[in-house]
Amino acid sequence: MGIAEWLKKPAAKKSEDDPATVEVWHWKDESVISEQKLNTTRDRDRNTLAAWHVASGGLAPLATNVKEQVRLAKRGARALALDGIPYQNDAMFGRPFTDVYKVNLETGARELVAKHLIPPVDFSPGGRYALNFQDGHFQVYDLQSGASSDISKNAPAKFANQENDYPVSQKPAYGIAGWTTNDRSVIVYDAYDLWELFPDASAKPRRLTDGSGEEIRHRYVRTTPRPGGGGRGGRGGGGEDTEWIDLDKPVYLSLEGRWTKRRGYARLETGRTERLVWLDRSVSGLEKAKNADTFLYQAGAWDQSPNYFTTGPDLKGPKKASDTNPFAAEYAWGRAELVDYKNSHGERLQGALYYPANYERGEQYPMIVQIYEIMSTQLRNWTAPSERTTYNATVWTQNGYFVYRPDIVFRPRAPGLSALDCVTSGVKKVLESGMIDAKRVGLVGHSWGGYETTFLLTQTNMFAAGVAGGPLTNLASSYGEIYWNSGGPETNHVEVGQERMEVPLYEDPQAYIRNSAVYFANKLSAPLLLSVGDHDGASDWHQDIELYNSARRAGKPVVMLVYEGENHAVAQKANQLDYHRRINAWFDHYLKGEPAPEWITQGVTVLERERELKRGGKDTPGASN
Repeated sequence: MGIAEWLKKPAAKKSEDDPATVEVWHWKDESVISEQKLNTTRDRDRNTLAAWHVASGGLAPLATNVKEQVRLAKRGARALALDGIPYQNDAMFGRPFTDVYKVNLETGARELVAKHLIPPVDFSPGGRYALNFQDGHFQVYDLQSGASSDISKNAPAKFANQENDYPVSQKPAYGIAGWTTNDRSVIVYDAYDLWELFPDASAKPRRLTDGSGEEIRHRYVRTTPRPGGGGRGGRGGGGEDTEWIDLDKPVYLSLEGRWTKRRGYARLETGRTERLVWLDRSVSGLEKAKNADTFLYQAGAWDQSPNYFTTGPDLKGPKKASDTNPFAAEYAWGRAELVDYKNSHGERLQGALYYPANYERGEQYPMIVQIYEIMSTQLRNWTAPSERTTYNATVWTQNGYFVYRPDIVFRPRAPGLSALDCVTSGVKKVLESGMIDAKRVGLVGHSWGGYETTFLLTQTNMFAAGVAGGPLTNLASSYGEIYWNSGGPETNHVEVGQERMEVPLYEDPQAYIRNSAVYFANKLSAPLLLSVGDHDGASDWHQDIELYNSARRAGKPVVMLVYEGENHAVAQKANQLDYHRRINAWFDHYLKGEPAPEWITQGVTVLERERELKRGGKDTPGASN
């Protein structure tokens, strides 16, 4: 039973002799009762892993409790056991730690490797080493000798992701490409390059690429699937053993310009990186044919539907292998460009700006600003116009709007204020062009973007209208809520997750208040359209009722659409069409001055809706209601 069905399930009728039906929610519960309910099958079936030695008939237990994670090496006679039980209280609030043991597969004997590590802890393919990232460095544990060493300390690079702004105890690593043949070394990433680190700490770390100069991210591409795998997209691959990275053979790398947003591929061979494909396009999906030296990749842009191209190992002279969405050539499509700007802290940011189809120089246009977090990476994403994609930038540009997606970066305990700073800075930069009418700018966002939208509309008069789907509106009340889709508490999401509040509500209540729209409902500066599903298991829709009622009390124009039976996003076709059309009607009225349907000006009563449904009509933006 899903959470929506569980919430809707009517209470069973009871007689006076029936026992009480009561749940005991205890402060020591590792998982709250709501989460336990969704995971009863998993919890009921938990078991410990054991090694069965067929020849002798012996059975060697590999775990000491049912919640230990046991990792098996692909080679060798060891396993790793990760025991988080000592740190259950930390894990409840988004701060997981684990103790790590090496376990003998023959006997089940275990030996402590390290305590209080932040997962993940992973085997090398050969089974000799365990690798973990802590305090900004890569730590290798030699499971054969028992020695441990910091293998990255001598590398003049930062391997912790400096762009991650979650308030966690340590920033995560940029990532790991894999191990080289026979566990000789491990290849990891910094912001732009690949580095080779050696389990023998006396060996000097080696940088394999040179992307930092031009700020081009280089990342390893596995062009063939792992043994037993089906490859990306279900296609087969080259068939060779790809558990290790063989630096004696050509290695393919993806490329992405951090500020140019160009993408492509390079080849690393004999210590030299050769750039093969480098385009003002979205380039992805490089794969090799199973039985030939033929490669396939995909390329597209905002105004070019992505297609597949085939080529040889040097990726030169690609041949077009598909023709997707040929209808697009019959229509004006506009164009996309990057906008550079800085927030008040001097941080460099970018936004993706999409021009209206049939744009004419010298004219001023309305603009819709769509927000979430980092959005400029979508610069070259092609989107088919569709009424079932509720926030469809292509539809907006076809209807004569500029669309702008600015980047947002965050500071601890200031999610709303950070968004306000970055978005208003970005919009001011675009307005300098003179192409947009500053009095006809709208704002839209869903989920986290919906939260930002509601908050910004209470803090600035820059926008003429807003649309927020599934938003949080009150960080204080959401702190103690349940994330019903998983059943877990919101506390970790609030403190160390996307909300970035860093501390509990009771330690800094004013930070929660000053970043919540509901406390500034009387400052709502533009008409706001809220959209919620009455079974939203991600953002409790009672959050939206809070803002709706507070805004009504303050006499502010707010309309709330409630879609019956929907979760965090509308999934039913009729509801998708309805929401899409209402968004467009909302913006067309407030940004273009087009006549408003009555649902905007007068609303729709329950009785009016009943009569409409009996007539078999639909409450669309163009109808009388």
